[in-house]
Amino acid sequence: CVIKIYNAFSPNNDSTNNHFEIKNIDDSCVLSNNVKIYNRWGVLVFETNNYDNNTNAFVGKSNGRATVNANENLPIGTYFYVITYKTKEGEKKEEGYLYLAR
Repeated sequence: CVIKIYNAFSPNNDSTNNHFEIKNIDDSCVLSNNVKIYNRWGVLVFETNNYDNNTNAFVGKSNGRATVNANENLPIGTYFYVITYKTKEGEKKEEGYLYLAR
C-alpha cells in the first residue's frame, strides 16, 4: 500500500493536472486519510478527511480559514502538505511541498 504524491498541478480547467493528485490514496488498502495544505507562512488553507482525487480533492481553493476566504483561488506558489493515512500496517505520514501554477 504505497501512495505516490505528484507535487505540481495547474487548476486552470484544461482537463490536465487540475487537482493535487495523490495516487493510490483511495485504494482499499488505505483505511482512512487526512490531508492538510499550508501556505508559505504556515497558514492552513485546506484540510480534508478521506481525500479521493475526484470529489474530495485540493483544486487550488481555500476551504476557509481566518486569513483566506472559503472558495477563494489561492495564488500561484509553493505550498506544503502533511498527509497522514492508516493502513493495516499502521499509521503513516508524508510531508513535502507542492507547486500550484495557473
